[in-house]
Amino acid sequence: MTKRTKALLAAAVALPMALGGVGTAYATHYQDRALPGSTLAGTSVSGLARADLVTAIRDRADAVTVEVTAGDSQRTASLADLGYGVDAEATADAVLAANGSWSSYATSLYSERDLPAVVTSDDAVVAEVATRLVEDADRVGRDAAVRLSEDEDSFTVRKAVPGFTVDPATFQDAVRAAAASLSSTSTVVEFVERDPAVTTADARKVAKAANAMVGRSVVVSDGSEDHEADAATKASWVTVPLTDGVPGMPTVDAKAVTAWVDGLADEAHRDPSDGLRNVSPSGDVLSVVTEAVDGRSVNNAEGVTEAVVAAMGGGRKYAGSFEYDVAEGGYTDRTVAVGAENLAYPAAPGEKWVDVNLSNYTITGYVGADVVQGPIKMVDGAPDTPTVTGVYRVYHKTPMMTMRGQNADGSDYETEDVPWVSFFHRGYALHGAYWRDSFGYSGSHGCINLPVEVAKWFYDFAPIGTPVASHH
Repeated sequence: MTKRTKALLAAAVALPMALGGVGTAYATHYQDRALPGSTLAGTSVSGLARADLVTAIRDRADAVTVEVTAGDSQRTASLADLGYGVDAEATADAVLAANGSWSSYATSLYSERDLPAVVTSDDAVVAEVATRLVEDADRVGRDAAVRLSEDEDSFTVRKAVPGFTVDPATFQDAVRAAAASLSSTSTVVEFVERDPAVTTADARKVAKAANAMVGRSVVVSDGSEDHEADAATKASWVTVPLTDGVPGMPTVDAKAVTAWVDGLADEAHRDPSDGLRNVSPSGDVLSVVTEAVDGRSVNNAEGVTEAVVAAMGGGRKYAGSFEYDVAEGGYTDRTVAVGAENLAYPAAPGEKWVDVNLSNYTITGYVGADVVQGPIKMVDGAPDTPTVTGVYRVYHKTPMMTMRGQNADGSDYETEDVPWVSFFHRGYALHGAYWRDSFGYSGSHGCINLPVEVAKWFYDFAPIGTPVASHH
């Protein structure tokens, strides 16, 4: 410091003391105003009260624009558009901070104090603008990625493409400088190459590990059949975790495996079902009509799931089996009349039923094992329109009707006033055939044709629900 400067400083410090009341008035006037010599980004703000200072700062900041050129594109934007701003309150506080020091009152009389604006930024908006600049300049790169193949049965790699980002000195630094100086500017954005966050080599390493998991066989046996998970199923179990977009080593999704194992367990599950036995009146088993089937429920699905997850995660194949809780099936016994066990229908004692013997062309009425009518000759279906075989039940009856249908050659037929009709299966029925003079052969459209008086007897004998056994 020169002697002259020291002298001036001493004079300035002594001035308020020498001026007495004048100095006090000076200090009082500027205690809440910008001191003389105060400039903000090169512009004087001396004497402005805080509220006026804040307003002035905001007006100047709002007027700042930046002309940004990137590649072939050019745009003029405000600070806010580019993610930057000026904190007017904080800037005003910085200007008025000197008011807290008595020496500042003295030095402000012969010197200037220039301050920059206090700059703020929104990192998300800045990053978004930078990304858009890269896109507009066609300088976008791409990280490598791991994803499922088109067939969803393996993992493939999308290669990385080198990309660029904006040079901070030509964008962020330039905009921040404009905000700090509260002055419009222009900048030509330059780009610098950046390494991809995920390289092709990184992605290949992850894909290789994932495909190794998919390549391990997984087989679960239900005791009678082996169920092997196909590649697409196993691939759906493999998860490639991402941390900030970077793929990590693959893991096995236990929930997905659970769904597959539980699906197999549901298929393997079987409810118990009772069988049917024919028994004599004394309770002796005569025959088993249908076998009883034991039920079963898988009791180790959770353990199988855990073992599959552990095996795949450890790079091993898996082969395991379901274990079951068993529920035994029982039998329903049906009492059969003595002697009926050898007939076409094993009737219960006292049960009415109709025997249609297609080999002998006869119809017979039974109660239990006892014949109550017949055997009587009848006409069954012709070779081209045969009568059905099996045990059926009368489901509809009408004393007279017109029958319509098709002949074997496709032509239509119609027969009026067919009497004493007892339907036992779809369009098959027992009925009177007044148009026939003889019986004991095959020749109908499939129905059992009977002499009218015989049809009337069976009509009266067999209520709805009566079994009709048609057999050779």
